[in-house]
This record gives sequence, C-alpha cells and structure tokens, in this order.
Amino acid sequence: MTQTWPEQPTDDPALAALRVMVAVADRTLEKVTDTLTLTQFRALRTVAERTPVTMGQVAKELGINPSSVTRACERLVALGLVERATNPRNKRETLLAPTAAGCQLLTQVDQDRRRVLTTVLDSMPDDARTAVLRSFAQFARFAESVMPADGADRSR
Repeated sequence: MTQTWPEQPTDDPALAALRVMVAVADRTLEKVTDTLTLTQFRALRTVAERTPVTMGQVAKELGINPSSVTRACERLVALGLVERATNPRNKRETLLAPTAAGCQLLTQVDQDRRRVLTTVLDSMPDDARTAVLRSFAQFARFAESVMPADGADRSR
C-alpha cells in the first residue's frame, strides 16, 4: 500500500523565510567549522553570552537534557573552545567560560551571517528593506515573549 501525504503549501512566506534563515545559519557555521554539531554550537553561544555559567544553566537555556549538554561541553573543552573552572562559591559546581578561540569562532560566524544578510538586504529597494528590518525586530520581540531565552515555554 502506498502512503499518500497531504500536499504542503509551498507559498507560505513565513516558512520560506525560515528555511532561508536556517540555510544561512547552517552554511555560515559549516564555513567556519565542520567539527561542531548544532547543539555544540548553541552550547558555545550560550556559554559566551551567559559566562560564567554552569552546565545545568546551559541545559535549561537550551531546553535539552543535561547529559546532552555535558557531552557537548566536553567536546567544546576538548576543542579548546570552552574552559572549565570550579565555582569558588560552590566547590561541587563547574563553571564554563569561552576561550579566546571560542569567542573568535562565534565572532567569525556572526560576521559571515551579517555579510549574507547585508547582501540580501542591500539587494532590496529601500522601502522593502525598511519594512523587513522592522518586521525582524517585531518578530524577535514577540518570539521572545513566547520562547524566552531562559527556556521556559510561555506559549500556553
């Protein structure tokens, strides 16, 4: 028996934009490093933005299993992108911080992403570019209200 799937709409502008953004994110990460998984990269980004941070805080921020974060962070340490230190206030806790190489990798990925976005935005007429940038800002603000950085689900 052949399974048939309902046709998916191909004219959904939000999904089309999301696909392009995901492709930009993937390609710019692959350009800089082919050794990191997306989870490892997201963990590195979180460590850099929240430093000093514990693995538990990274897991909560990313909304993933602590053992997955431990493996991701161990890989980042092995690659010299993150360093560990004992928390002076709680000797049972390990704090994570990015190394210079970790910060450099994040900076390079961000620069590459900005370059791609700038190329696309610069190809647009001024009024369209202004509208898109305004929409990006609004989207980010509303998305944060339902998908906050702390990992809590506020969509219900």
